[in-house]
Amino acid sequence: MLVDPILQLEKQNPRAPCLYRLQGDQWISFSRADVIDAVHRLCTQWQTDGLKSGQRILVLMENRPEWAVTAVACNRYGLVLVPAYTTHQEHEIEYLLDRSQASAVVTSVGELSDRLKSIDSASQILWYTADDQSKILFPNLTQRNDKLVPNQDPDSLYALIPTSGTNGQPKLVELTQNNIFANVTSILTVLRDAEIDQPHRFLSFLPLAHAYEHMAGLYLPLHLGGEIFYCERLDKLATLMADIKPTLMTAVPRLYELLYGRITAQVTKSGRLKQKIFQTAINLGNQSKLTLKDHCTNWICERLVRNKVRKRFGGRLQYFVSGGAALNPEISRFFRGLGVGILQGYGQTEASPVISVNRPGSARAETVGPALPEVEVRLTDEGELLVRGENVMRGYWQDPEATEATIRDGWLYTGDLAEIDPDGHIRIVGRLKDLIVNSGGDNVAPAPIEQEITIYPEVDQVIVVGDGKPSLSALICLNSEFETDDPDTTIASVLKRYNSNKPPLLQVRKGLLLDEPCTIENGLLTPTQKIKRSLVVKHYQEAIDALY
Repeated sequence: MLVDPILQLEKQNPRAPCLYRLQGDQWISFSRADVIDAVHRLCTQWQTDGLKSGQRILVLMENRPEWAVTAVACNRYGLVLVPAYTTHQEHEIEYLLDRSQASAVVTSVGELSDRLKSIDSASQILWYTADDQSKILFPNLTQRNDKLVPNQDPDSLYALIPTSGTNGQPKLVELTQNNIFANVTSILTVLRDAEIDQPHRFLSFLPLAHAYEHMAGLYLPLHLGGEIFYCERLDKLATLMADIKPTLMTAVPRLYELLYGRITAQVTKSGRLKQKIFQTAINLGNQSKLTLKDHCTNWICERLVRNKVRKRFGGRLQYFVSGGAALNPEISRFFRGLGVGILQGYGQTEASPVISVNRPGSARAETVGPALPEVEVRLTDEGELLVRGENVMRGYWQDPEATEATIRDGWLYTGDLAEIDPDGHIRIVGRLKDLIVNSGGDNVAPAPIEQEITIYPEVDQVIVVGDGKPSLSALICLNSEFETDDPDTTIASVLKRYNSNKPPLLQVRKGLLLDEPCTIENGLLTPTQKIKRSLVVKHYQEAIDALY
């Protein structure tokens, strides 16, 4: 069972610190015993309230210890977890409640519970609320009943996790306990092979509603016997990293892009000597062999550049792990050169979610690494990546047609175009549904182009278009921190630099300035920071047509 290793670790060392919540400027620590006691009390309360195994429970909370307690309790009791994002609006929460037919909800005091109160269907189900002021996890629950019979079915449904919903309403992915357990076990094998499977210190800031953080930022640390510090506000992230000193961190490419932009902006403002030393550090840090002269120069770079960067991240960070979307290889090389490795992986919610990851010591920036242990991959004749393993979902909740279209003969059809190198490393080309077919019949994947253009300091967001057109164009949102009196000239300059070394097929001939950034609030960005391409194109269709 998914929860068994967590219970065993608690018996071995019940007083070991496990979860942390920031209250004011102080960290409140909860031991393994505190966590497991809260799990038992929550299960007992559910039993007292008449909830049955298999019923659904919606979770709408910030990243916090009570989130982890609720997830583990669902494992133990047999309730089905339905995670919602804190950025979800009322209609999105209502959709999840109605679609899952939830019988209960767990939320936190304040703005999130107020949002729930405005939804009629939420008033008709059971509520459980986390208190910000208490130093006890769920202090108002009943006393624990140690005679309660736990769920013992590893194939029981554990969670209904929403997909990103980039093309409409999200589907609910059915993940069993065994799905998550298989994924955690495979990751543990990778860490063990690299001899970095010690109890790590994690800083959790990606939404726990995201399948990636749910596995890598919740169950993986708990199975390692590690500590999890919860960051509820991203504006505190830089300060907290220096304070907490994490050893492993999971994040999406957007974070690395922001860090890259801030660091390079600071370097640009420094003198030429510092710029030269900084660039030398990156170059030498990406070389596998160094001459005697290089070793001497590298020693200087280590002291003047890399040590300062590591200190900025707490000084103990072994690796960043990137997932959730494609990472620009240039950003990966940038951080590797600065002495902070990024292991890029790949996955989907439907695969619990990790499918592949680069290994320490053999990471290749342009790939997402080889498949995890016990996970099979292959390509169709069209180049679509297929996946098979215990981590593959049971199906989509109450949607047999979508399930049959996605899982065929045991293989998960990912919808991603990919290439597999002879050594097993996987290269993701792009989404099949996003493929641009120009008027000449040529196929172009927009994702690699967007990755490259986004790395320019002037650019914040970009969407490449050109389906049925003679050439490519780009919808661009400029970086708010970049000052310009002439946006059109700035965009033209960006495209000129990008096009300078590209073949005609991949050149972006024209650019269009977006009226506003794609955000969660305007409905053009998912909670996982993915642009809703189809909605953006639809919104700007007339302007796009006017470019040709």
